[in-house]
Amino acid sequence: MTASGEKRSPTRLSDFIRERQDTILSEWVKFAGSLLPWAKGMSLRGLKDHAEELLHAVVDDMQSPQSTSEKSEKSKGRAKEGALGRVGQKHANERLESGLNLEQLVSEYRALRASVLRLWEEARGDKQGEVTRFNEAIDETLAESAARYTESVHNTREQFLAILGHDLRNPLTSIIMGATQLTRPETTGETQVRVAARILSSARRMDRMVNDLLDLTRTRLGSGIPILPRPMDLAPVCQSVVAELEGAHPACRFQLETHGDLRGTWDGDRLAQVLSNLVANAVQHGSAAGVIGVEARDLGSKVSLRVHNLGDVIPDEALARIFDPMVRRASTQPGGDRNASGLGLGLYIAHEIVSGHGGAIAVTSSSEEGTAFTVTLPRTTRLHEEPAA
Repeated sequence: MTASGEKRSPTRLSDFIRERQDTILSEWVKFAGSLLPWAKGMSLRGLKDHAEELLHAVVDDMQSPQSTSEKSEKSKGRAKEGALGRVGQKHANERLESGLNLEQLVSEYRALRASVLRLWEEARGDKQGEVTRFNEAIDETLAESAARYTESVHNTREQFLAILGHDLRNPLTSIIMGATQLTRPETTGETQVRVAARILSSARRMDRMVNDLLDLTRTRLGSGIPILPRPMDLAPVCQSVVAELEGAHPACRFQLETHGDLRGTWDGDRLAQVLSNLVANAVQHGSAAGVIGVEARDLGSKVSLRVHNLGDVIPDEALARIFDPMVRRASTQPGGDRNASGLGLGLYIAHEIVSGHGGAIAVTSSSEEGTAFTVTLPRTTRLHEEPAA
């Protein structure tokens, strides 16, 4: 109290927040209630959510000792996990699960900070409000960034679902039609064999898509594509993959060359997946009149795989993102699929498998030399090794 009996305003912002908590929470609830249509029908408790717990955590954090190093790490978003992080995670989980979007979630924190600073400045008689103006300027750019991020995530998700639905429809339709044909009594034995082969081919295509989705999920979760290296010879793998694709694409011409000792410690199934994706990519994007070359070469402590085709030059801007997921180039072949995996994942998965072996994959494309993907592998795979330069 002052001599005149007036209540003195706290000199520390943390004390002010604790003292004016009810007012701050009231403004939080009012703002949360404006986030329509999400807030429609929400109870007072639902609107308030973890706000009170958050304010307590903020005050405790502000009043706890903090070294220069800790302050620097926190400013860079690398603070040690504590009460603030835990309440933030709980609040985000409940808000997002109840239907609040990312932009609205960010706006709650913006509004909370604005309320606290406005009340603080009013209590101190600060008419300029420069701290608030500064935060408003930063928040405006933050809001635009969050909105753009949300839009990008939404568009990517919608594009991915559209691609998945489109590319699964063809093999699924083939299976349904084939199964229907097999139920007809007039279907002969020869026709049954042909239809069954078509059903099997379509099912395998769908299985490859599902496996690609699983591989994508593993890489996005941080666990990476599993690699099980064993002593093996790369030459038979190359022969098997090329023979399989020759059968699937009888109109294409393939040329396989192997040079030197191609033995090493690798995951044979995964390398077959890499080569299959690269060769299938060459089939879809190469010139119908050209030869698709596959070469495996002994490089001493390393081994290289090279897949070459003639055809349209890949533009520089496409080369820069060619190993990104869901990048689909238009096929140069009439009626050809747009990507080896159908989902725009073939080259991405090949890149991840090669990286998992500690190797490197590169691509060159020119009108004179054609397009070539080159994989370089160390003889021995060391798991969790950084990709070779």
